[in-house]
Amino acid sequence: MPGNDQTAPYSRRDIRRAVNLSALLGWTVFTGFAIVSYGVGTDYWASTLSLVFWYGLFGIPTALLICWILVAPFLKIMMRNRVSFFRAARWGTGIGVFLVTLTIAIGRYRGWRQSLNPNFSSRIGGDGAIRSVDGILTPYGWWVLAQNSIFFIFLCILAALVIRMIIGSGSFAGSTEAQK
Repeated sequence: MPGNDQTAPYSRRDIRRAVNLSALLGWTVFTGFAIVSYGVGTDYWASTLSLVFWYGLFGIPTALLICWILVAPFLKIMMRNRVSFFRAARWGTGIGVFLVTLTIAIGRYRGWRQSLNPNFSSRIGGDGAIRSVDGILTPYGWWVLAQNSIFFIFLCILAALVIRMIIGSGSFAGSTEAQK
């Protein structure tokens, strides 16, 4: 049975590695984009090293916490059976859609709450257009949200494929740890 540790294709150690790798990949992508978007300044390298230090100090523990709370349950279910590249991409899509849906639901709830407050007024813009007025997204804001969501889901698929490549397809013979 796949639920039995004796015949599981992945050991507990493999699952831990997969969760930690997903956190590290997520942190790397987030930090990379933050550093690239920071731009080249007069003292670029010293500032960049400072950013990497602070993102490492706070970002890695945050990424690990998020992955162990939100991603680990999915990986435990997924890794009960052998994982092909297609299956990894499908689960990466599912995990990405779940995280995007959760983030959008929380963000839109907060925006709705802000719109009900008569003492709150805001206009958030960027790229020469307004994205949100008083917590409610404009059509351009929805467009940017959709683009960012699709990009995030793509990164989840890519992370799932990289993790599958590193962890491997598993085997029903089991590793020595799975047989203990």
